[in-house]
Amino acid sequence: MQQQITEKEALAGVAVGRESEEMCLLARFFNGFANSTRLSILLLLSRQGETKVGDLVQELGAPQPRISDHLRCLSWCGYVKVRREGRNAYYSIADDRVLQVLNLGEAMLRDNLEHVEACGAIKKDW
Repeated sequence: MQQQITEKEALAGVAVGRESEEMCLLARFFNGFANSTRLSILLLLSRQGETKVGDLVQELGAPQPRISDHLRCLSWCGYVKVRREGRNAYYSIADDRVLQVLNLGEAMLRDNLEHVEACGAIKKDW
């Protein structure tokens, strides 16, 4: 069941609108979760804990430079952290709130699966 926002509205301090700098930053924040490769990396790290880049490449079947680019993006935005050991880089989730976002997303998807699946079909009709 959805919680009602009562006294304080979500993101009350964020100016709305396409040109709002705050809204653009917030959209960029959610974009970190919106790319299927980045989301796959986050899910793997949440399941496996600290993981070597080569293992992520093997799991995802994507070229190493692409995985590294996504990891740099995730690291820069604070979603993951890196630990270097010699020539190897090991990544892990940097902030437990990333796990909370993933868990919340899964719960919402589970509750709205039919609608999310149909969303692509609806979009094509626009």
